[in-house]
This record gives sequence, structure tokens and C-alpha cells, in this order.
Amino acid sequence: MTQSFSAPALPVTGLFTHKTYTMRRATVFAGLAWLTVTTACSGAAGWYILSKDDLAARLITRETTRQYAYEDRITALRADIDRLASRALLDQDGVEARVDELATRQAEVESRQALVTALADTLQTGGITSSIKAPLRPRILKPEEPIRASGITSFAPIIPAKPMPAPDTPSLRGAETGKADANRVDAGKAAPWLSGADESEPQPPAQRVAAALTRLDRAITTTAGAQLAALKDMDESLADSQKRMRGALAEIGIDTDKMNPVGPVAGGTGGPFVPFKVDPSKGPFEATLDALQPRIAAVFRLRGLTEQLPLARPMAGDADFTSNYGYRVDPFTRGPAMHTGVDFRAEAGSPIRATAPGKVIVAEYNGGYGNMVEIEHSNGVSTRYAHMSAILASVGQVVTTGTVIGRVGTTGRSTGPHLHYETRINEEPMDPTRFLRAGAKLAGRATL
Repeated sequence: MTQSFSAPALPVTGLFTHKTYTMRRATVFAGLAWLTVTTACSGAAGWYILSKDDLAARLITRETTRQYAYEDRITALRADIDRLASRALLDQDGVEARVDELATRQAEVESRQALVTALADTLQTGGITSSIKAPLRPRILKPEEPIRASGITSFAPIIPAKPMPAPDTPSLRGAETGKADANRVDAGKAAPWLSGADESEPQPPAQRVAAALTRLDRAITTTAGAQLAALKDMDESLADSQKRMRGALAEIGIDTDKMNPVGPVAGGTGGPFVPFKVDPSKGPFEATLDALQPRIAAVFRLRGLTEQLPLARPMAGDADFTSNYGYRVDPFTRGPAMHTGVDFRAEAGSPIRATAPGKVIVAEYNGGYGNMVEIEHSNGVSTRYAHMSAILASVGQVVTTGTVIGRVGTTGRSTGPHLHYETRINEEPMDPTRFLRAGAKLAGRATL
């Protein structure tokens, strides 16, 4: 008996599971195939590269050259840094040396300024010259102020600018230029706005320091020149004074070289004598100052003589002589006689003044002189004032020029109120008009 068997029915899910397993294995095979191909290509490329010596050598050479170039560049930069540092040190040394030189010159200028000021004050006090404006001194860096000459180190400005407040609203560059051009009548239109057209490139610190030191050097040079010019002005003024005083004293007709100009000095002065020394070989200033010393001494000597001689008027106003010095007809005998002085016309009671500083040695009635005052001056010079109505000085009294010593009168051998005035040197009478003419010439008057 025959039995028939039928195939069992497969589940549907089993088929799908088998199909999924087949797709994953294909993917793995594909990846393995790609890896195989890649490995083969890489091996082929590596074999090609290693088999070509020229290509490898070129690659190695290029890398080596690049490395050497970087090293050379680094070496060059280091050399530049060293050079800049060395230049900064040299600039610093140069600036410090120049500042030291300017400080030394500044000290010389200040020392010379003290001499110029002292000379000007002395001459002005002595009445020889008028006021002389002393040159101004430039400002120099103080020793404690730091100086830097390079941008590598810090820099302190020599002359700091005056601080200014910042504006509330900063203006655009070119706005002021456009506004100014718009206000012009003859301008057709405003100028175009230029960004940064007026801006200047900032200077390096070393150049700013050099420019500032150059300005200071120029200021010191200008001041030194002004001081030398001041000395030359003094020399010219002294020469004019010396000429004027010599001409005036020549009117007297006496040997002034034999006269002692030393007179009493007002106030207390003194001290040991220390001669003033100057080396004329040091420069023009010293040479001019050395040449100025003899002229100063000569002028002061002449000035001392003019102050001690009786050159002033004994009466106020212009001189009105009623009788001159020398030969005349005697008013009483009507015969020839020698008049040892001059007679001034004056009203009775007019003040009579001393014509030079001195000491009163006679103040009394003296025969034909009537009431007389005699004053002894320096170098044997004396003056007599006669026919006074009143004597206002006493024996031993020290008087100065202009001191009132009496009143005009007509005492003694006199025909009317007048002043009889005499000048004597070592008791010998001299023409008083010579002294009066010299005084008028020094005072710049045309008449006695």
C-alpha cells in the first residue's frame, strides 16, 4: 500500500529572514573588495614613490631649503634687533653727551649774565648809562629730567605741551576747512572734504629729542650773542661819556691826571680788595669784557673828578654877571684892579648854594668880603661866597652840592646886593666861569 507525502508548508517569516542574511553578507564582501582595491592602490603608489629617487630627493630638498630660509630669516631678525638696540644705546649716549654740553654752556651763559647784569647796574647806579635790558636766559633741561632717544626705550618729552581739555563733541576732520571756505565771499564752493589730508606723520622720539636740543642750542647761542651785544653797547656808551667828560674838563685848563678822584662814599661799603680777572683768550665775550675794564675805570675816575669839582651854579637860574674875572675898573677908586672872582646879580635874600661837596672852613665876616663862607673841596680846590646878608653854615660843617649856605646881601666892600664867587686851587684864584662852562657842558646846557 502506497502512502503519499506532501512537503511541509514553510513559514513566511522564515523566507524573509533568510533573504536578510544574504544581503548582509554581500555588504561585507563589497567592503572587503574595496579595502583590497585601496590597499593595492596604496601599495602601488608607495612602490612608485620609493622606486623614483628623483622625486623623493626633490621633496627632501624643498623641505630642507624651506627650513634653512626660516632659520636665515630668524637670524636676520635677531641681527636687526641687536642693531636697533645698539643704535638706541648710541643715540642715548649721544643725547646725554649733548645735554651735558648744553648744560655746560648754560652755566657759562648764566655766569656771563651775572656779569652783564652787575655791570649794567653799576653803570646805571653811577649815572653813566641808562637802563640796559638784560637778555633773557633760555630754559635748559634739569639734570634730574630723564632723556630717551629711541623708540625701544621710554621717552620723556623735553618741553611738555600745555594740557588742553578735550572737546565735548569731537569734530570731523576737514569740517573746519570746509566751514572756513564756505564763509569766503570769493569762493565758488566749499573745498571737498579730505580725510586726514592735513595730518602729518608722527616723528620718531629720537628726531623729536634732536629737534628740541637743536632749539635749545639755538636759544643759548642767541642769548650769548645778546650778551656780547650788550657789552658792546656799554662800551659805546662809556666811550661817549668819556669823550664828553674829557671835553668838559678840558674847559677848566687843569691837569686832571694829577688829581685824585676819590671822594666820600655815601653809606657803608668796604671789604678786602680782590682783583677781577678774566682770560681774553677764552672767547669774544671775555675779550670784549677785558677791553671794557680800562674804559670803565677811566670813566669812573672822570666821573669822580666831576663830582668833586665845583661845576654847579651857586645861584638858581641863568647866570647874570655884573663883573667878570680878571682886569676891571675898581667901582670905588675907578682905577685898574684885579677881580679874583665873578659877581652874580641877585635879589637880596636869595639863597646861595654850595657848588661842590666839601667842608666849611670859614664862616664869618672877613673885611672887604663882608660875610663870607669858604668851602674846602678835594685836591686843593676851594670856593668863596662873599657879601652875604646871612650866613647859614658853620665851620666844620660837611656840605653837599646844592646845600644852602647863606643869603645874598651887600656886606663888606659892595655897592649893592650881589654874590661875589671865587674858585681857588692851592689858594691861587682861577676863573670860575671855566668851571661853570664845564658844568653846563656836562649838563647839556647851552649857557652858564
